[in-house]
Amino acid sequence: MCDRNVWVCDSFEGLPPPSGEYPADAASAFHDDSELAVSLDQVRANFESYGLLDDQVRFAKGWFRDTMPLIDVGEIAVLRLDGDMYESTIDPLNYLYDRAVSGGWIVVDDYRLLDCCQAAVHDFASSRGFEPDLVSIDHVGVYWRKA
Repeated sequence: MCDRNVWVCDSFEGLPPPSGEYPADAASAFHDDSELAVSLDQVRANFESYGLLDDQVRFAKGWFRDTMPLIDVGEIAVLRLDGDMYESTIDPLNYLYDRAVSGGWIVVDDYRLLDCCQAAVHDFASSRGFEPDLVSIDHVGVYWRKA
């Protein structure tokens, strides 16, 4: 597809320490797990190894709360979230959900694995006055189609 971009938004440094703003993340220790930090160079190399790295792949490096308000992603057909935390799930929803087109897909990787991700989805949907029609992908992830 020549008219679509793929945005890869990540800190490439692992996960942020819990913020007092989001109590659901208070017990999270993911920020201490160095295995969750994959460098931008490694991610680029992975795209390259599959022949997927071209001018349509864009990278936004940094914490979601800092980078997402600044990037102009245009319309989104598929919004895939793998944030492992309440903050890292609700922030992309807050910043990018309105960019998802009607009929677009929202995918949340950790929905059934981490209560904080499930809470973020439900808090977001409740704040917007809708109930997502969730479909299980596997024992962990879910998706829904935006109305």
